[in-house]
Amino acid sequence: MQAVIDKIIKAKSVAIFPHVNEDPDALGSCFAFAAMLRKMNKKATIYVSGKIEKRLSFIGTDYVIYHDGIEHDHDLCACLDCGDIERISNRRAMFDEIANSVNIDHHFTNTRFADANYVDGNASATGEILFELFSRMGLKPDDDIAKSLYIAISSDTGCYKYSNVTPKTMRTAASLLEYDFDHAEIARLLFDCESINAVKLRAEVMSSVKQYEDGMITLVITDEKIGSKYGLEKQDIPNLVDIPRRIEGCEIAVCLKRVDDGFRLNLRSNGDADVAEVAVEFGGGGHVRAAGATVLIKDADAAEKAVVDACRRALNKIK
Repeated sequence: MQAVIDKIIKAKSVAIFPHVNEDPDALGSCFAFAAMLRKMNKKATIYVSGKIEKRLSFIGTDYVIYHDGIEHDHDLCACLDCGDIERISNRRAMFDEIANSVNIDHHFTNTRFADANYVDGNASATGEILFELFSRMGLKPDDDIAKSLYIAISSDTGCYKYSNVTPKTMRTAASLLEYDFDHAEIARLLFDCESINAVKLRAEVMSSVKQYEDGMITLVITDEKIGSKYGLEKQDIPNLVDIPRRIEGCEIAVCLKRVDDGFRLNLRSNGDADVAEVAVEFGGGGHVRAAGATVLIKDADAAEKAVVDACRRALNKIK
């Protein structure tokens, strides 16, 4: 961690990159980090890969959508919640141009691609790591920073119900609750608030659930273009992997969503099966119980078979 701290202290202007397809942990961590840097009298700009989900706009709007050739004066690039260099997508050009980087993340499969890396696979969220980082630096969050960190942690723990929750996670959350923000409203917006069109889309996908291995592998397959049928942009399509994950008997939940170059794969494990190993087979990564990748197979049947076969191998390791 000290190498990361040293680079942060020396920096004057920081470009902050969350991973592509930004989720609440990535966004909350970036907003907290940027706000803390500004409290340190440094410049900080968050660059996202594209429009973020409308439902996540409550987290903040202080970001720039990256485009090639964007002008900047940054002397440090900070990648947050990015498991590997590919997860920053087209922002790689700025990353290479700055040529000075830190990587702060909680994915076991992180490739430690930056000049200085702090990766803690035991942390529930990148927001949890940032809370520790700020403490090590003697920095005290304000209410807004605490709120952003709480959003990051509560989202990646499923409101503190996933197996990645540790006593340290709960102590961190308790410390953040000492600040002035509405944690109940955060939980409602993250977990209990959805547009009517998103509900209708989810209902259509529910009707096409498939099961393999006596229901131990449960799968849904769709197309990101399904959003247009319900007036949703692709970034606003709800998290569909939770549909198979909730089905009784499911050990590995799979969502395959067609994209331009194949299928976006999301995986969840309800037991001991390591879905990160499955994701790695397709060039992705993540955690034992939550992982993802892009399957570069355009034929739907072939992509489904390849993923199911990989899931079978993961199941066979725990039988």
